[in-house]
Amino acid sequence: MSGKKDCLVTMPSSVRDNLINNVRRAEESAQQARQREQRAQSALDDANRQVQSLNRTLNTEVVGLHNDMRDMAREQNQRFQEQAQRFTNSISDVNNRMENQRIALQNSIDEVRQQSEENRMQLQSAIDSINSKMDARESNHRQIAEFWVDQIQACFQEIEQYRHNMFAQGEMDRRNGDLDAILSLISQEAYQGAMGNGCQTFRDAVELKERVLSAETQWTLHHAAFVQSLAEVESNLAYHRDMKFTIATEEGDEEVDARIDYWAENALSQIAQELADVKRKAEQIQEIPTQELVQLLDNMEQMNSRMQQSTNTARDAIISSRLRADMANRLMDALEERGWGVNTETEGVTYVGDQENQPVHVKMSNGTDNEIVAIITPDADMANNLELNFYYQTNDPEERQDWLDSMYSTITDSGLVASKPVCRQGYETAASDNQSIRDIRVTRAQQVEIERQG
Repeated sequence: MSGKKDCLVTMPSSVRDNLINNVRRAEESAQQARQREQRAQSALDDANRQVQSLNRTLNTEVVGLHNDMRDMAREQNQRFQEQAQRFTNSISDVNNRMENQRIALQNSIDEVRQQSEENRMQLQSAIDSINSKMDARESNHRQIAEFWVDQIQACFQEIEQYRHNMFAQGEMDRRNGDLDAILSLISQEAYQGAMGNGCQTFRDAVELKERVLSAETQWTLHHAAFVQSLAEVESNLAYHRDMKFTIATEEGDEEVDARIDYWAENALSQIAQELADVKRKAEQIQEIPTQELVQLLDNMEQMNSRMQQSTNTARDAIISSRLRADMANRLMDALEERGWGVNTETEGVTYVGDQENQPVHVKMSNGTDNEIVAIITPDADMANNLELNFYYQTNDPEERQDWLDSMYSTITDSGLVASKPVCRQGYETAASDNQSIRDIRVTRAQQVEIERQG
């Protein structure tokens, strides 16, 4: 008979599934639900204000554009207004969640890109048509060149209303350089060259405006999704921090605090730190590029996923912890039937450090210098490792095998699956020499790392 034996105790999948199904998350409290709705509505209002601001800019009439150019600019602006409004309407329900918002956002972005491509050729055709009309109507080359200068300057004025440095850095400087070159040609009376360059620079300016407006609209749509996602994650974090589990037991439903941070290695605290970083960035939201907004959206989606994972981790850990306690009590019952008892001073049952996420120790003796310390340690997939330490003065293998068989039977009779106990190498004929676990009071008072730092 060895002094140390190990075995792995697992659950059949049916038992495991039944235990998991008997644990459910309690619904949000009325206060939490109100706060969630308030956050969602505030975010929607913020998103709408941003869209309205863009719409006001798009509605601004720019002085100096020719009538044909003004009609073209209005049509261009109207397209982007409709794109933004369709997205805003699609997420106006404050009960929508992030997945719905993400789908609506992607659909709107795809529409913006597709429409921009379709209209680029139409815009080019309209510019060519206007240029042909000018050539047919005007014979003064200087007048035509100066006309294009006026149109370029008016288009530049319109582009300046938007954040072109964010979305097309350096492009306006290059276009202004082109305009200076045209003005130089006019001053040199090279009017035909100025005409050709003026028409091309205007084309470039209209295309630049299209790119800037497309980027501005996409940014606005991502901003709308961002502020609502931020509100969603904040609400989810508050819910998970105060979450309760309802556990179905033979005596009825039992409600317990989920304590997700405790069971899931500070998962929520880590998410809270990351969310605080996102909120700090949101203070300068107008300066955040679109790609960074997209990354922040992805990060927040991952935060929600991690909260769900940590909830499952906490649920499984609670089940495993209760299983360890139940197993410990069953082992004590089995040994008591064989004449073992408990000296309450140094024996009994305890979690290490009196913490439920730690191993459970069981210490018993039979009054004839024989002691057993069983250590039940959590393992992956809600399994538990069982380590049996035997301390004895007399060597009676048959009697100790009887104790072992009794403990093994009580585990398997409870519906669990236990591997065959294996002797620890070096203890085939020797008693356990781990003296530190023989006093249950020391085990209970042991200092353990309750929270891991993220």
